[in-house]
Amino acid sequence: MDVIRNKINEFYIVRKQVPTLRSLLVELKESIEFGGCRETLRRILLANGYVFKKNKNERSLLIERYDIAAWRHHFLRTIASKRAEGKPIIYLDETYVHKTYKPKKCWQGPSTSGIVENISSGKRYIIVHAGSEKGPVPNSLLVFSTKSKMADYHHDMNSTNFNKWLQEKLMPNLNEPYVIVMDNASYHSVIINKAPTSQNRKLEIQNWLTLNGISFETYNSKAELLCLVKQNTPEPIYEADELLSLNGHEVLRLPPYHCDLNAIELIWSLAKRNVGSKNVSRTPKEFEDLIKQSFECITADDWKKMTDHVIHVEDKYKRRDNITENNLESFIINLRDSSDSSDSDDSLHVEFLHSDFDYSD
Repeated sequence: MDVIRNKINEFYIVRKQVPTLRSLLVELKESIEFGGCRETLRRILLANGYVFKKNKNERSLLIERYDIAAWRHHFLRTIASKRAEGKPIIYLDETYVHKTYKPKKCWQGPSTSGIVENISSGKRYIIVHAGSEKGPVPNSLLVFSTKSKMADYHHDMNSTNFNKWLQEKLMPNLNEPYVIVMDNASYHSVIINKAPTSQNRKLEIQNWLTLNGISFETYNSKAELLCLVKQNTPEPIYEADELLSLNGHEVLRLPPYHCDLNAIELIWSLAKRNVGSKNVSRTPKEFEDLIKQSFECITADDWKKMTDHVIHVEDKYKRRDNITENNLESFIINLRDSSDSSDSDDSLHVEFLHSDFDYSD
């Protein structure tokens, strides 16, 4: 997705052109040999937070959803501020690797059968880890196996396992307060102060309102009570954030679709490369040991390089966001000026094409 995002920015910033699905598809086919059709590209854009902004003369601007852009702006300002204050930053995440994981290509002689992959094996290993520019958090690596056939490895994790890892593997090995960077996976985001919904009984809603000091009348209908809930819903408090906060740490959550701002993603790549290069005819125990050894091979210098790279990515976002915003303003003004319709606000409207991203996760 980073390649597509960069190409969209190139249209606005370098070419001073409005990208359309057709023009973007042509560019991606030429530059990265993108094999999807126009509809596939449209789905990818929607699933990664892009919308089309259209005016009445039917010209459209392909832009990022404003809420995701705002989240990124806040994240970039906050993490820069924390660094300026000298606060150390930890990146954490989870990934997985199949027992059959190996390079897609290898040298093979005429007398060797090469690497044989057991396609029927559904076993995979979930990996949880954390680190900073100084290296991995000591003893924080967790590796466990699962036979789940689900395509999404997030189904193999839950808040109980994650919180246990925080309490037993991460926090005991942090010797000072840290800023903890993490994404918004469901098991990172279990809400403590969850407000009632229409699925709750009327009495439960009344009890919640009373507990939160919100007045209501006994004759209020359930619908009216839910309106009061909506008007007074507090900012969510997450279990994981509370655990870390009670131990002096601060959580900074990544904006959706921005794994490129998490340094540990680059560590995954190094570790998996190590695993793939040595994964030949290993037992499950040997494979688990190989995973752990692959992380041991990653040095503090590697971690420093990866965090430096992420800081470079942050700086690129800041520059691009500033230029893109200015260029978009110019495009919107030009579209308004060229429109034959009135100058009212209705001459420019947003057509929101929502993704499947669930902010409650």
